[in-house]
Amino acid sequence: MNIRVLHLAPHYGGGVGTVVRALIAESRRLGGYTHRLACLEAASEITRSWAGRLGVGLADRLHWDDAALKQVLRDTDLVHLHWWHHPLLNAMMHRWDLPPFRCVLWTHVNGHHPPQNFPPGLIDYPDLLVLATSWSLKAPALAEAVTQGRDIRVVRSSAGLPQMPPRVERGDGPVRVGYVGTVDPIKMHPDFIRLCLEADIPGRIVVAGGPCHENLRAAAKSAGAEDRFEILGPIDDVPTLMSRLDVLAYPLNSQHYGTGEQVLLESVAAGVLPVVLGTENERETLDLLGCGLSAETEEDFVTLLRQITTDTTILRREYRRCAALSDSELDLNKIMTAWHRIYDQVFEFPSKPHRICGIDLANPHPHELLLASCQGTKLADLYSRLIKHATFDEEDWQDIPMGCLAKTRGSCFHYEKFYDDPALKQIAEAFQSRLAR
Repeated sequence: MNIRVLHLAPHYGGGVGTVVRALIAESRRLGGYTHRLACLEAASEITRSWAGRLGVGLADRLHWDDAALKQVLRDTDLVHLHWWHHPLLNAMMHRWDLPPFRCVLWTHVNGHHPPQNFPPGLIDYPDLLVLATSWSLKAPALAEAVTQGRDIRVVRSSAGLPQMPPRVERGDGPVRVGYVGTVDPIKMHPDFIRLCLEADIPGRIVVAGGPCHENLRAAAKSAGAEDRFEILGPIDDVPTLMSRLDVLAYPLNSQHYGTGEQVLLESVAAGVLPVVLGTENERETLDLLGCGLSAETEEDFVTLLRQITTDTTILRREYRRCAALSDSELDLNKIMTAWHRIYDQVFEFPSKPHRICGIDLANPHPHELLLASCQGTKLADLYSRLIKHATFDEEDWQDIPMGCLAKTRGSCFHYEKFYDDPALKQIAEAFQSRLAR
């Protein structure tokens, strides 16, 4: 028996695209399943080229091609829905007129903070909900389901343990410290420059990634420390950069959306020690790797960085732990084997209609979709007040997670990009006016 799996997502850019491509390649190696890709937006050239080389079917721009969307749903045995809060995916999941299908939904965000919180009713949409990190079991929207003992699985979002060139050993010179990843305060700690300066790290700190690298460069200049940082922007060759480093300094925004943190796997595989300030998700990742240091507070993070860049005995001890990297549940074969078991289970379910509850209207206005996505959070109340021409107060502004200020990632600006809705415009203008102060 060959089960046909349709991967459906808003798009396959960034980390999700890397993970999905790796999983499909491994599944094809193991055999027994046929995979196709479908996305609601236009597919990237990377995705299109990869699918063409491997002969993987691809359908895109499905938000604007209703007949094609319905056809791909009919022509599959089950849908592997890759979920994060995206306006087009939110709209599709509220539709009542799609053909029946089997569905497993995999969350690619941790679900704790708007706009990438789990909306009410998310668990009831698929036949089986699969989380990318066990930390998501503590997300507010899943509290009741977890208490009831609902069947929720966890399969880590990972492209597998990578092959990396070894770190270039040096007998002299300062410890080489760098950050690799998203350079944006919705993911990177907003006070990255300050934390590194307080740690008094010897040598220049390398920073690779975007999209806000120019803002980071300006912040370093404003702090009078532009000569302390080597800010590269986005790079194509992460392995070569990793081989230059000794320590990965990885402080994150406490309200970030992430799950996989593939860079931590790359760091350890390269023999580079990760020092992390993050959430339970990052601590879980380091536990699975059996390597790396995690700080609970900003002060602890600064202290750790200062210690390991000045005391080589600590660094050598931690390197021995990194060298012991072995198979874990982050191994690609084990991840794909878990998915095959899930596919087999979901295939036994009958096809049925799927629709997320929360809006009774058959054709909701776009701003109603936005409100439904964050129902039960302070953000939903704020959006409702802004529609009625209320203004921000300082408490409102202090409570807003930085992800809500992004141009994409489920923010009001992201919805306004796709939809012409006066209420959405009212919300976005209020945010823009407050940002401009």
